Amino acid sequence: MATTNNTAASMIEIRELGKFFGELEVLRKVDLTVESGGVVAIIGPSGSGKSTLLRCINLLETPTAGRIRVGDHVVDFNGPKRQRLNDKSVAAFRANTGMVFQGFNLFLHMTALQNVMEGLVTVRRLPHQTAEQEALALLAKVGLSDKAAVYPNQLSGGQKQRVAIARALAMKPQVMLFDEVTSALDPELVGEVLAVMRQLAREGMTMIVVTHEMAFAYQVADRIVFMRDGVIVEEGPAKTLIDNPQQESTRAFLSHFRNGLP
Repeated sequence: MATTNNTAASMIEIRELGKFFGELEVLRKVDLTVESGGVVAIIGPSGSGKSTLLRCINLLETPTAGRIRVGDHVVDFNGPKRQRLNDKSVAAFRANTGMVFQGFNLFLHMTALQNVMEGLVTVRRLPHQTAEQEALALLAKVGLSDKAAVYPNQLSGGQKQRVAIARALAMKPQVMLFDEVTSALDPELVGEVLAVMRQLAREGMTMIVVTHEMAFAYQVADRIVFMRDGVIVEEGPAKTLIDNPQQESTRAFLSHFRNGLP
């Protein structure tokens, strides 16, 4: 099961993370550190391993090698130290991270309020009334107080994504992981989701954001990581990396977004 490390200074620490799907190596010795309250944007072309990295951090995918620490919880996938994770230890580790996906993954038979309440009742075991009050507060936080009784098929894509964020926040995670959460939205709906994420950043939530929204990364992220072919090619302060990338592959990738940058 997952072990603990109470001396850690950073919130997330990943060392030599590797992942194979069959014979395909998707991640290769990835190292990443995220300070508490930090916002890291991960950018790169499709197929570079960005989403797989997030899914490994949340143990939705089991790494082939490496070590992951989130807060005080550590899992090690190396050699003789390699841990066998059971459902209980995975759930305990995953409780530290809230993850929001490109697809909304809401329960269609539940209202927005019920979607947010579900984890509060079944996972955190809160009394129904307490769960309802907390869920209403979270819907207010994402600007959806007036949609509590509405079902997902009556919500816009941006509203669905904000409900998904509220649902993830209901678990009181130490870290939020966002995987291309605006890529399936109509352009006019992107801003309302990014506004919620900006507010979370201002409040000090530790965040890793896989995104193609370069203006958001430029303005909100502390650091940007550029990935290609399963490795981190370049990383640095957000404005420095975008304004002055050092690697040719980074420059080539960013050249497609110059018109959308401040």
